Amino acid sequence: MDSAKVMQKFFGEKLPIKMDLLIAGAILIDVGKLLEYVLEDGKAVVGKTGKLLRHPFTGVGLAMMFDIPDEVCHMIATHSKEGDLGKRTVEGIIVHHADFISYEPFKADTLRL
Repeated sequence: MDSAKVMQKFFGEKLPIKMDLLIAGAILIDVGKLLEYVLEDGKAVVGKTGKLLRHPFTGVGLAMMFDIPDEVCHMIATHSKEGDLGKRTVEGIIVHHADFISYEPFKADTLRL
C-alpha cells in the first residue's frame, strides 16, 4: 500500500490505482499454495498438483470458484514468473514487485557485498 500511495502522490491522476483491488490481490496472490503443498511426515512439500500447476494457476481456479473479480484473478495469475509474458495492470505490477522484494533478497544466490 505504501508503494501505491507514493505512486499516487507522485503521479496523481495520471496513474489511477484502485486500492481495493490492490489490497485484495495482495492478500490472495498465494491462495493457490493451499493446493500446491501437502503434508508429508509433518513437513509441507510440493505435491502432485503443485508440481503440475503451481500456485498462480490453482489460485486463479480457487478465486474464480468464489466469484472473485477478474482484476484480482489477474493479479493472482501474473504475480510470479508465470506472468512474465503477459501484461500486468498497474495494481498487478505493484503486487508483483512487492512479492519479489519480500523474498528475493533472502535467496542463497543473492549477491552480498
